[in-house]
Amino acid sequence: MSNRRSGNGAARLSGTVRAGFAVLSGALTVALTAAGLGAASPASAATTRAATVAAQCGDVVTANLVLTADLVCTGTGLTIGADNVTVNLAGHTVSGAPAVSVPDRRDTKVVNGTLTGSQAVVAAGSQLTSPIPLTISRVRLRAETRLTNTTAVIGQASGGCVVNGLRAQDSWVTIDRCEVRESLYLRQSTGTVRASKLTSGVLRLEQSSRGRYENNVFDDFTVLLYDMSRENVFIGNVLKNAESAFYTAMPQSPNVTNTIQDNDIRNNDIGFEAKDVTGFTIKGNRFTGNRTVGILVDNDLKRTVGEWISDNLFTGNGKQPSGINDRDGNPVRGGVHVRTISDTRINLARNTGRLNGGYLIWAPAGQVVDGGGNRGPCGPVPNPDLTCS
Repeated sequence: MSNRRSGNGAARLSGTVRAGFAVLSGALTVALTAAGLGAASPASAATTRAATVAAQCGDVVTANLVLTADLVCTGTGLTIGADNVTVNLAGHTVSGAPAVSVPDRRDTKVVNGTLTGSQAVVAAGSQLTSPIPLTISRVRLRAETRLTNTTAVIGQASGGCVVNGLRAQDSWVTIDRCEVRESLYLRQSTGTVRASKLTSGVLRLEQSSRGRYENNVFDDFTVLLYDMSRENVFIGNVLKNAESAFYTAMPQSPNVTNTIQDNDIRNNDIGFEAKDVTGFTIKGNRFTGNRTVGILVDNDLKRTVGEWISDNLFTGNGKQPSGINDRDGNPVRGGVHVRTISDTRINLARNTGRLNGGYLIWAPAGQVVDGGGNRGPCGPVPNPDLTCS
């Protein structure tokens, strides 16, 4: 699989988010209006192109622009030089480094085409102002997009939206009805991803909170929850064909959780894996055909309020275990496998198991709180803390 974890649980993505702008020296300023809206604003012939002249690599765009041809650039393709500018690619492709640069300009819109090169879009707002609004609609982003202090809305319209990698720092990012490939990396940011298909990559959240990920298909696309990422909600998604559908490590804020609810988590090696982590609620999900285990909790962190695993259905998990053990040497297999410390007990309630290769719940005495209603074989026995019908 393309998104294998490293042995120590480190993420597949590394490095800090950087945003740079390579603007060609001496680039002409383009003051063009959209087709049919009138002539360009008055300016000298040395600095302004007529509306009928095609844009060129390195142009600084200060008014609405409709592209008339592809641009293949070695440096920056187009730089947005004013607020409230719309670039209509009109089905054309801009290739550059980046294809479009948005240096602290507000309310930019890029529509109807393809951006590629070493980077598709680089947008960076000043840290002294509120995030710059940016809208990208019906655009295929064939190279990585980098956002800093930006409120970006990508997609929305049905069809035509592709995102090939995105890194965001201090930003608010919405991806709606898109095909997402490679990786999404959000640091100190808030993400919303809905009705999208994510393939062969990772979604990595670092210090990123209050995101909502809804009605997506994650296909070989692991979700990594790291480093004080909290109050994120994953609801109504399909997560399949990954090594781990969810992998979470590093402690979260006390008494604040990430919520995994009403998802279809199937055909992974591990459905949900938590290592030395606190801050999750797993409720109402369907774990089906995960080869080693549906949920693995292997924890040595102290927490006064335990995590909740409730109302989940586990079917056919653990039938092809990979042979891994928890840190006490116990083989991992089945529906839920818990190894934790007595100061951080896991709450288990109303979970149901069918045809799993192993126990519905494996949890030693002193490590769980029985909320009742768990239906399926549990072990090891005897365990006075856990009763399963």
